[in-house]
Amino acid sequence: MQQQNDIGGLSAGPLELIDDEAAPWAKLMTAVHNAVVSRGHYNIDMMRRTMEDLPKEQYDLPYYERWMAGILNLLEETNLLTRDEIETRMAAIKQKLEAEK
Repeated sequence: MQQQNDIGGLSAGPLELIDDEAAPWAKLMTAVHNAVVSRGHYNIDMMRRTMEDLPKEQYDLPYYERWMAGILNLLEETNLLTRDEIETRMAAIKQKLEAEK
């Protein structure tokens, strides 16, 4: 079965070059990813596999959102955090930020 990332030989059209600075949440996600990798909980090959295994609707997300989906799956796969723990913490952070406005 061909995965959505297997596009070798297919016409890809023009490249979309984006030189925007990453959003603060994307920088934080990258830092979390690097910290988890540096502690040996997973590696870049595992990360690549989780992103390649994403369903098409998630694989087609923007770059950092696709990485986030892969990281969430890996954190759960490696028993570091459950999706419920992550979502609970995210909701608490969101509530705190909204209260500070």
